[in-house]
Amino acid sequence: MASFSFDDNMFALQNLVPAIHGGHGDDQGIVHLVENLLTAVNTERPNGFHVLGGIEALGANVHPLFIHFPIAFLLAYLVMETYGLLFKKPTARRFATGLLNLGGLSALITVVTGLIAGGLAPHSAAVHSIMEWHQRAGITVTVIALSLILWRAFGGLPQSPMAITLNLLLSFLMGGLLLIGGDLGGQMVYQHGVAVKSLQSPTDSFHHEHAKPLVDHP
Repeated sequence: MASFSFDDNMFALQNLVPAIHGGHGDDQGIVHLVENLLTAVNTERPNGFHVLGGIEALGANVHPLFIHFPIAFLLAYLVMETYGLLFKKPTARRFATGLLNLGGLSALITVVTGLIAGGLAPHSAAVHSIMEWHQRAGITVTVIALSLILWRAFGGLPQSPMAITLNLLLSFLMGGLLLIGGDLGGQMVYQHGVAVKSLQSPTDSFHHEHAKPLVDHP
């Protein structure tokens, strides 16, 4: 169980009070407040564990912080829209519109951070080809999502058979490209180790013990 060292934490916490109007020195202001707060909560953590250590390790590459939001929101939109159409539930379709709005906004942020990450992370020529297709899939998903958002914002929910059919075709195309883009991103990270820093050595491997049965059989 994690324990705090009182002396070390008091040293980290002694300058937590920010100066008025942001301060005028290097040891004052809101930036110094946040820095000292993170230092305080991360002091004396066992086994190298740090609060928000994953975010700290990302540095300027914040793309991994956003990639799950468009996947969750847009796939949830697809499910709710399909449900609303099949069972004639306008409320479900309106809820799907909210999910679509959140998904489109998060997809836009994800694409921007992904393009920045592509320029920051070192990668081979083979990975570059995967990265380009990953970017194309992400950009296409974002364009479709934003188009569907504008359609609903200015034209309302698609009602005619032709409009509903086009809406579903675009939505399922978006969902399929979303899954393909996610798979390509997984290949880059888990097969090629793009933007991954390993600090483990073979001697550090940890093996879980096999679970013991609750009841011993004779």
